Amino acid sequence: MKLIHDPVHGGIELDDFAVRLVDTPEFQRLRRITQLGLAYLVYPSARHTRFEHSLGTYHLARLVSTRNPEIDEGVIYAALLHDLGHYPFSHTLEALFPKHEENTRWLIKRGEIGDILGESFSIKELENLLKNPLVSGDIDADRMDYLVRDAYYTGVAYGIVDLERLVRNLRWDGNRLILLEKGIMAGQNLLLARSMMYPTVYQHHTARIAGTMVVKAVELEGISLGEIRSMDEVDLVARLRRGEKPEVMELIKAVDERRLYKRVLLSSEDPGGDVIEELKAELEGEFGHLALVDYPPKPKFEERNAFVLVGGEVKRLSDVSPLVRALVNVRESYWRWGVYAEPSIFRKAERFVSEILK
Repeated sequence: MKLIHDPVHGGIELDDFAVRLVDTPEFQRLRRITQLGLAYLVYPSARHTRFEHSLGTYHLARLVSTRNPEIDEGVIYAALLHDLGHYPFSHTLEALFPKHEENTRWLIKRGEIGDILGESFSIKELENLLKNPLVSGDIDADRMDYLVRDAYYTGVAYGIVDLERLVRNLRWDGNRLILLEKGIMAGQNLLLARSMMYPTVYQHHTARIAGTMVVKAVELEGISLGEIRSMDEVDLVARLRRGEKPEVMELIKAVDERRLYKRVLLSSEDPGGDVIEELKAELEGEFGHLALVDYPPKPKFEERNAFVLVGGEVKRLSDVSPLVRALVNVRESYWRWGVYAEPSIFRKAERFVSEILK
């Protein structure tokens, strides 16, 4: 047993098996993967990593499991490992590579961590545990930790969630996590917190611009999935700084020095994937790496689908909460796609985009 001091949860107790998993090279790599990618260019203290988030997710999963002994005991280890496959700068490079969940499944089969896991679980068992609602569900240990942790490290006042009430009011019925009636207000608060954090932190335009520049640098450098799978941010930045193409070194130097591209366009109107692909091709042909398109996925806000127990009947959170329905209805208003350009060609790119989209 090992006690770890955490600024969000206080003491986090790791059992002996968890300690062995944490001490592997595969897990230690997460110390060098920032939780919020390039958001530290906006919020300087947002340097927290996937390492401490994974510990916090394990901690919350363990608290819920303690109150629900019917949950498979292996779920807490799945919670610990759920982000093992994140690429450098977290979600940023998922624009180029498969989602991190796929890379997690790849990593748990290999190396020292795969050997340790094999002592207690088959790969199939662990893959199923990673899908458990407590690990990857509508209201799960993952988002309970990251919302509070991200708010703490960015300093914003929006990610305030009553974690204690959520933990005390989650029940396992053998297939689902169900939120008791006394926890509904806390469940609403979780969705409210994420809806506020989404435009303020997770989709902040400065972080999006920097991330788009890094994605382009990695694309130009020709880094393969096989290479990126085990890289951390130190590896990646070092590789890009010594890139053979001047465009790659130019992009990463601009990010290093926070000389970022400017917003040519930022819009909530979705022109459709075909228009976006055409725009990308036209900009590439005219400006090369100096003008970039950023078309992120739209927010889902899965919390609305959480099961809640009201008057002895199990319903969806969105069915019993007018607030949740309102938040879901406005979720797409938070979404933006953008075109960014290097300052020296900004006006030319602005005219060019205007002509294409008119």
